Amino acid sequence: MSLKFWVSALALALALVLVQGTKRARSSHSQRNSMNKADRKSARRIDRRAQTDAETRTETKNSMEVIPCAAADQVIPVDNIRTRTFFIVEECLDEEALRTALDQLIRKHWRKLGGRLIRRKDKLLEYHIPKAFDKDYVLFNWSTQEYPHSIDKIVPAIRSPPLDKGPQFLPPLETLDDHFRPSSWPYHRRDDPPDSPLLYVHVSLFPDATVIATSIPHPVVDQMGMANIIKACMGIVQGIDPPPFVGYEGDLLPGQDKAYKDYPTSEVCRTGYQRILRTGEYPLILLPLIPDLILHREERNLLFLPMQMIRALRDKYSKALAEMHSDYTRISDSDVVTALITKLSRMSKKTPRTLCLSQTMNLRGLVPELSPERSAGFIHNCLHTSTARFRIDPSTPARDIAYANRKAIEKSRDPRDIEIGMVVEREMVRIRQGSHVCEPFDRSYHVSNWCAAWNDVDFGPIVKGERKEAGGKPKFLVLGQSGERWSPLRLSALILSKTEEGYWVQFAASVPAMKLIKKHLADDPTLENF
Repeated sequence: MSLKFWVSALALALALVLVQGTKRARSSHSQRNSMNKADRKSARRIDRRAQTDAETRTETKNSMEVIPCAAADQVIPVDNIRTRTFFIVEECLDEEALRTALDQLIRKHWRKLGGRLIRRKDKLLEYHIPKAFDKDYVLFNWSTQEYPHSIDKIVPAIRSPPLDKGPQFLPPLETLDDHFRPSSWPYHRRDDPPDSPLLYVHVSLFPDATVIATSIPHPVVDQMGMANIIKACMGIVQGIDPPPFVGYEGDLLPGQDKAYKDYPTSEVCRTGYQRILRTGEYPLILLPLIPDLILHREERNLLFLPMQMIRALRDKYSKALAEMHSDYTRISDSDVVTALITKLSRMSKKTPRTLCLSQTMNLRGLVPELSPERSAGFIHNCLHTSTARFRIDPSTPARDIAYANRKAIEKSRDPRDIEIGMVVEREMVRIRQGSHVCEPFDRSYHVSNWCAAWNDVDFGPIVKGERKEAGGKPKFLVLGQSGERWSPLRLSALILSKTEEGYWVQFAASVPAMKLIKKHLADDPTLENF
């Protein structure tokens, strides 16, 4: 029998197994017309836990506060991810000042960061936080290592790619893991040893640079939350108290006062958006993906996109789009980056398909509960998803992808869209459905962008000795990863960092596809004909 036969048979068998996982979604749709008493009581209990502070906060025999995680912090697979972040700072930093500031931040101000994350019997997460931190209590895991040589001996290709050669593939993130992440660190949240602290920090000290590696459960922070922790520590170094902690308990995001079943089906079950899947739909989403995942190994790299090229393409696309659309909406550099990596990811696919291009949005500054003033003290997840659904083939111009992405983001900023998104997200957590955004028989691609998180980060207060450059903030590059080890990366991309030189992106594709991509970049390094 042929290889195709066995691949198809394996795909069908896997789909039948996956059907069992989708059966849980039936309750979300049947609830709308007939919820039995047990379901209603269960839903009310979940709503009360998330909405009423008086009922969520209890004490255990060992004087622990027990605080349930909000729904936004435990969507699958977020609930199992430990986000690893590498801050490569072009200065020698005072690691002891940073450690002392972090200790004070947790011990005296943001105590929740010193708690422990526990999975309950119903598989939801909760914090256990001591009423008082004993001297022997471990607030965070800290380690350091000093190197006698320049950082250029370890990661020169990643830090300083040539700026005149167009897009370039750099060594994968595993290179940073090998050098700057202690092997004893847990990779996933479920790998945490008993009584494990939330935050792990490892500082690598070079004569000409400092690398701060962090690992923290994604259910605790998103990357803007990680940035808030750093900014709070820098403030403490300067004698400035951090802002009050926001979101210590309860759910701050819109829609927490209504149940999923109270919304019209037309609003919460929208084609092409994040929604509760019906029985049997998820296998139909996965089936088209399985042959490529089985037959072709995956190649992972960092992708560097020069800023000069991105700006030139943005000007070119903007001019063309303004002539094509009477309702033209200005596109951003990030829209261009998203369009390029999306088109690159589809380069080996010749057949026209419908693509669900989803992108993670941060709600800080977009909802009243997280105004700019309050956002400085909020570290938890407040992520919303925009989705552009369109036909794509090799002839689809990158400018059209950029514009579709921008229009989707603008629509997703609408308050009603945000509320619906949060309501659907809470229901996904309740029935344990994953966050994959795709329709049956469609194709999907997801982009996350960390760049905005690092805009206001300044390591200046802990620079040790004389700065390399007088005035301004110390230069730094942020790299990292936020996913499960076994998850394929070819269906998503992570825009990690933006500097004056360009963008760094975590990118993956099958080995055959990567060969085509590299050939195209060699033939068209400016991507003028993309």
